[in-house]
Amino acid sequence: METKSGSFFRFEKIYRQFDTNRYLEESAEVEAGSILIVTGPSGSGKSTLLKILARLMKPDSGEVYWHDKNWLAYSPVQWRSEIQFVSQKPIIFPGSIKENLMLPFSLKNNKGKKVNTELILYYMDKTGLPSQMLSQEAKTLSGGEAARVALIRALITEPDILLLDEPTAFLDNETRIITLETIDEWVKEQNRAAIIVSHQEEDLKHLNYQEILHCPIRKAV
Repeated sequence: METKSGSFFRFEKIYRQFDTNRYLEESAEVEAGSILIVTGPSGSGKSTLLKILARLMKPDSGEVYWHDKNWLAYSPVQWRSEIQFVSQKPIIFPGSIKENLMLPFSLKNNKGKKVNTELILYYMDKTGLPSQMLSQEAKTLSGGEAARVALIRALITEPDILLLDEPTAFLDNETRIITLETIDEWVKEQNRAAIIVSHQEEDLKHLNYQEILHCPIRKAV
């Protein structure tokens, strides 16, 4: 199936049957410079949708297009280099915060990308993390600090699209607003895009988003 001309990122009838009688079936599009908010009750498949779009999980059927090309035209390595998933529960590795932030640059899918120290310091400052923390052991981070480090780790690799699963779940109100504004700025800066799963209606006030995709709980008849 051909995608329409000029499409930045879109997915069509992504279908996934769950172990129970529930299933996911969603379609949407996000343009460069925009944010798509994915909402819906627990169990509707929002996180599953993000993992499918990140090619961490296979759908039963459906198609995804990026820059007018079917996702199968890209290798998984190419895809994950430019379309990055950040899970709701921050993934932190042994070692210092600096080592955690530099880790993606040692991976195959980021081969050729270079560490930009100024960018690391910029996003730490933007999200309220002092630069002195770089030498701190990552295991000492609070949940909110770990969430911001995981986000920065994705931002500094400068992907085309971020897939964020509840990025404000561990944040207090002030930090939540700062983080959302940072994501919004990142999207607008280079005409990138983000797809964000959120349960928080308050989040929408701090994001310039293209549209909301509501995922209901779908049950097989």
